Amino acid sequence: CRQEQKKELSQLLGSGKESFDRFRLDLYPAEYDPRLKTSPRELMQFIYNSAVRYAKTFTPASGSLLFSGPTGLGKTFLSACIARTVADRGYSVVYDTAGRVFTDFETAKFSLRGEESRKLTKKYLSCDLLILDDLGTEMTTQFVVSALYQILNTRLMESRATIVSTNIPEMELGARYSPQIASRLLGSFVLYKFAGSDIRMMKNP
Repeated sequence: CRQEQKKELSQLLGSGKESFDRFRLDLYPAEYDPRLKTSPRELMQFIYNSAVRYAKTFTPASGSLLFSGPTGLGKTFLSACIARTVADRGYSVVYDTAGRVFTDFETAKFSLRGEESRKLTKKYLSCDLLILDDLGTEMTTQFVVSALYQILNTRLMESRATIVSTNIPEMELGARYSPQIASRLLGSFVLYKFAGSDIRMMKNP
């Protein structure tokens, strides 16, 4: 099962460019930002070091992380670096966008029955590390809210590690989803707030 998950992970990550060695801190401004009380580069250095340490010392009880910030700041890239490193250390990792995860839960509920239904969603609930990327880009329905609550609550109750990346400001999570979901994300996850300029725009002016 772990080998199949690792194969699926490799297909999602693609060519293997998701390596901590390729993370470029020089793309983040070095100037002091009074709102951050530091520079974006120093802040991202701290987040980068924390991500490397998390990946290299990972156990299923390592705790959960919330990557928050505007688009194009490296949340997806760092999440993928963690996914690859943790998987290479022999742990089961499931990495996917929030939209595709919720689509699987919807398919399992409305289109499948019995063992097929359980099998489709079981990997998201039972893997050692679940990485839910781009939360907030999906169409938020009552079903999505219910599925997200099930994922977060089940994994927290079973002490399984989860990483969530989102463009939604942390103070808007309760309104977008529910107070219960916001409470779990902000109360049980370690929050890392990314800062800087859109790296994609810098690379493709």
